[in-house]
Amino acid sequence: MAIRVKCRHCKTEMGHLSGQSALQHGRVKQMREEFAEEFITQDEEGTLTVTSICEHCEKSLRDNPNYYAMQKWIQ
Repeated sequence: MAIRVKCRHCKTEMGHLSGQSALQHGRVKQMREEFAEEFITQDEEGTLTVTSICEHCEKSLRDNPNYYAMQKWIQ
């Protein structure tokens, strides 16, 4: 099982843990239970993808609060 962290807005990959590193990470199971529906998906190969917000998108949202009301603000 590998873990990937991607921005939910621009889809930029912000991080990646290989299968062995991911298994050794103690909070993976707890994270899946707490945030699975909203932030974590798993593909057919078992790779977990955690969605978050990258620094660029966070700054854009902070500078343009009206973007929060939009379903998709990156074209």
